[in-house]
Amino acid sequence: MSFNGNKLITTGGGGMITTNDEDLARKARYLTTQAKDDPLEYVHHEIGYNYRLTNIQAAIGVAQMEQLVSYIAIKRNVTATYNAALAHIPGLQLPKEAEWAVSNCWMYTMLVDAADYGQSSRELLKVLQDRQIQSRPLWRPVHQQKPYQNECQYHIEVADRLYREGVSLPCSVGITEEDLQAVIAGVQNGYAKKPVVASMVSL
Repeated sequence: MSFNGNKLITTGGGGMITTNDEDLARKARYLTTQAKDDPLEYVHHEIGYNYRLTNIQAAIGVAQMEQLVSYIAIKRNVTATYNAALAHIPGLQLPKEAEWAVSNCWMYTMLVDAADYGQSSRELLKVLQDRQIQSRPLWRPVHQQKPYQNECQYHIEVADRLYREGVSLPCSVGITEEDLQAVIAGVQNGYAKKPVVASMVSL
C-alpha cells in the first residue's frame, strides 16, 4: 500500500506491506531494514533496502488512519455527486462500483469518447484548465515510456485506450460543494462549448 502524498491517507511518503504469512513478514522486515545479517557489523548476505518509515511518518500515518472512515465517506459522496450530475452527458463513461466491492473512490477518473462528447480528453483538460480547474490524464502506460519502447510487448489495446480517453477530476477530501459544482459546470461546458468563466479549483 502506498502512503504517497496524493493517496487517501498519507505519511508524506513510503508505504506498508500486509501479510498473514509470518515467513513473508520476516523476510519483508529483513529486506526493508537493509538486509543486515550481523547485529554489530555491517554484513549483508542479500541486497537490502532502507524502506522503513520514520517514527514521525508512522505517527502521521496513525493519525491519518483515525480519519480513514470519514475520508472514504467524503470520497464516496464526491463520486456520487459527479455521477449524478454527469450521467446524462453523451460520451462520458463514469466510474462504476462492482457489485462485490465497496470502492474507496480514491480517484474520480472518467473516459471521454471524443466522437460522442464532441471533444477529446485532452481538449476537455484544456477547457477545465481555462476555467482554472486542475484535472489530469491517466498515467502514460509503461510500454509507451522511452526506456521500455524496445522491450518485448504483447498486443496492447486497453491500456492505450484508457490513457487516451481518461480524465481525472478533482476529488480531494477537502473539496467543497462549490468546487464540485464548478467542476461539473466545466465538464458540461466542454460538451456544450459554452463561453468560459473562470473559477479556481485544485486537485
